[in-house]
Amino acid sequence: MRDKLYAYLKLQETGATSSELVERVLKIKGASQNISEKLIRSAVAEDRRFVFDKQYLWKVVDEEFTPLSEATFVFLSLLTLETPDKTKAIVEVSAQKLKNDKIVDRLHLLIDPGLYVISSVYLPADFLQEVKNGILVAKAIRSLFHFIEDAVLVGYEIQSSINQVNNILNTSYEYIENASLCLKYLTKKLIPDICPKSLDDIASFFKIPTMNIRRTEKEVCIVAEIFFRYKELLKGYELDTLEEVLEFQYPEVDYVDFSKYAFDKSFLQSIPQKPGIYKMKRKDGELIYVGKAKNLKTRVSSYFWNTVDRLQKITDLLSDVYTIEYEVAGSELAAMLTEFRLIKQYRPALNQQYEVHERAARYGNLQNFIVILPSSGEGNLELFFMKEGMPLQRYEMVKGIVNFSEAERIIEEMYYAPVADHFLTRGVENSSPHPLTCPGSPSGGKEFRMTKISPAGNTRDRTITDIEMGEIDILLSWIEANKDWVNYINTDTVCSKNACLKLLMDYVKDEETLQKKHFRFS
Repeated sequence: MRDKLYAYLKLQETGATSSELVERVLKIKGASQNISEKLIRSAVAEDRRFVFDKQYLWKVVDEEFTPLSEATFVFLSLLTLETPDKTKAIVEVSAQKLKNDKIVDRLHLLIDPGLYVISSVYLPADFLQEVKNGILVAKAIRSLFHFIEDAVLVGYEIQSSINQVNNILNTSYEYIENASLCLKYLTKKLIPDICPKSLDDIASFFKIPTMNIRRTEKEVCIVAEIFFRYKELLKGYELDTLEEVLEFQYPEVDYVDFSKYAFDKSFLQSIPQKPGIYKMKRKDGELIYVGKAKNLKTRVSSYFWNTVDRLQKITDLLSDVYTIEYEVAGSELAAMLTEFRLIKQYRPALNQQYEVHERAARYGNLQNFIVILPSSGEGNLELFFMKEGMPLQRYEMVKGIVNFSEAERIIEEMYYAPVADHFLTRGVENSSPHPLTCPGSPSGGKEFRMTKISPAGNTRDRTITDIEMGEIDILLSWIEANKDWVNYINTDTVCSKNACLKLLMDYVKDEETLQKKHFRFS
């Protein structure tokens, strides 16, 4: 019946009413408008192709669906130990990446949680030695973060694993926001006779050998095997696209009444899968929340996945929202910086309430550098220039450009001008009559005096605002967490302006700049 409704609506450019569909497609005559609407809602049953707009017309939205066989999945298993203070410490991570129905990559990491944790729990001697030789948790989680990329995560209680990982990523202003498939949820939908209390319960049902001692390398193989079994079962429900399965898994999904919003389902489906920021506003135009995302479509749409485990604060937020706006960014770093400025400028009520942006940055040894990332402009690059004691500078560069004069000017001014010309941070409250202001800076913001000393010995005061200091914190923390995966030039190890410019040219002119790192000086 859905296909018949879809075929009919495809021919109706302006849409059709519920009564029209009931009479002409369902072949039921005399149904009231109210009954007709309920019949059509039941018939389409949350099919993402159908939209009911503010004019009470049904329409279809052509959306690109991803066949399950073409989607990328990452099967994930974490092993945690309970610490004396009742928190969880991750000691082992295993993951497998599935593309085109084939395992194409594997990840296995052991993590040293520290003597405090190890001495408080019992571990078999051989495993204890492995853990002691493990790597730091921040490095391990960073490796996992880049292994996952944009894949759909699969696990028994996958959201719990994502939350544990995000608690660690939180220190570098990043989060895993990927779509996820929960095997526990799928089990309750596909095999309702099972009440799984662990992954072993599902494995036993399928007669998959289980473990005497839990280890993630074995467990992630069990996760993969159960996933393949469920793919076969899903065919019986005629669910063969990723989008359908993501919605099917949840035990309770309520109908979203878009009539109270200034947008509809087609708006959510049209959001690009790119990094950026989104702004949520009340009907009177007041900005109440600003967020960032490495995938705008997934992040914004997730607010409307009305699942039983959705946080109450999300429900409260949606009761106030009327419009949503978004801006595409070239990179997650650019989105983070834009989000930070908007929050500082407008002080949205819900951002202040949750206090997720007031975190101290963690600095590494890298202080003076140029980061090279994609720009929001198609095919362009964005350069981030960081110099200790100076405000962050950004510059968009067209790939293949011949004229590097503006980039050369910034490089010379920031890194290779005589020492006497550099700005020196005085670390005092602003009293300068010539402040260096930041666009959008709220009045009364704390400022720090920057003094520029000319060769002749004259001085003039400049100031750096708290917003600019915040941007520096974000960039330093972000580069420390991501320096093994992004391209940058460490200007402290490049002896001259010409050498630095040559490295930059090599990056910009290279067709695979965003993948290669062999030019980098570190």
